[in-house]
Amino acid sequence: MHVLYDTRTVHPLDRYEYARAGAASELAPVAIRGRTPGDLLAVMSVARIGEFVIEAVTWAADSEIAAHRTGRLIRACDPECYRIFLSVNGGVRMEQAGIRASFGARDIALYDLSRPWQTTHTTGPTPMRVVMLTFPRASVPISRATVAPLMGTVMPRKLPGRSLIARFLIGLTETAGAFDHAGAGLADLLRECAVGLIRQRLGQPDGITPHTRRMLHMACVNGIIRRHLGDPALDPARIAEAANISPRYLHKLFQDSELTPMQLLKRLRLEECLRCLTNPALATTPVKDIIAAHGYLRPDQFAHDFKQLFGVSAKQLRRTAS
Repeated sequence: MHVLYDTRTVHPLDRYEYARAGAASELAPVAIRGRTPGDLLAVMSVARIGEFVIEAVTWAADSEIAAHRTGRLIRACDPECYRIFLSVNGGVRMEQAGIRASFGARDIALYDLSRPWQTTHTTGPTPMRVVMLTFPRASVPISRATVAPLMGTVMPRKLPGRSLIARFLIGLTETAGAFDHAGAGLADLLRECAVGLIRQRLGQPDGITPHTRRMLHMACVNGIIRRHLGDPALDPARIAEAANISPRYLHKLFQDSELTPMQLLKRLRLEECLRCLTNPALATTPVKDIIAAHGYLRPDQFAHDFKQLFGVSAKQLRRTAS
């Protein structure tokens, strides 16, 4: 993800004005108001996948700060989009169209970027984290009037598929390299999630379909594997536990895939080792340290697997790269 702004890069006395300028440059600009905090952490990272934009925000301050999406800002910049707002750990209040919502951990709500809103970032010892998925209203094949009553309302926790989508979106923002090779497949899945969630909330058919659920589970498993490549003890049982599915269902997910879960784990480990071995910044890092950081305990096994996959030894590759 691309870092849009990060207050840790500037002097503490400049952080508030820096954050206000960053908020004014967002996809849907907002005005930051409130007493200047003595301490402020504000970080926003952004990734674009086709017509979708994913934003991850971390915020902590020792005084309450409000973000306003005003009519004036809307007239100046209106992307004509809906936004799925996911609070990772609570600590935020929002209001749109007279509806107020106080968010708990993993709560999800839907907002219209063409209508004013106000967000209040509360204080506390734990930084607030938010993930936002923004997409054109035109991509939703449901009339705006039909969707309007959902604006600002928190999705019921028992809504089928809600928790799975939350886990998927959070995993995307926490997985290094998740967007490096994102193509039409990820954009299609995001579209199925966004439209399916709205249909599900409206009680319409074809909400979160079995196909969407399977793709979400696969994406979550892939993210878990990528985030734990350095764990030599990672196995199907631990992957299934982390994905909140049974080992039997894990293997069922992969029954039509070219690779088993463990073969995928090995492939991703080797590909990450390849990336590190050809990175000039890591040219002096011993090969044994690189492979150990990616879950290989036996250098001989790594050497065999690496040459089998890439047709060249790690040492030969490094010499060629240098």
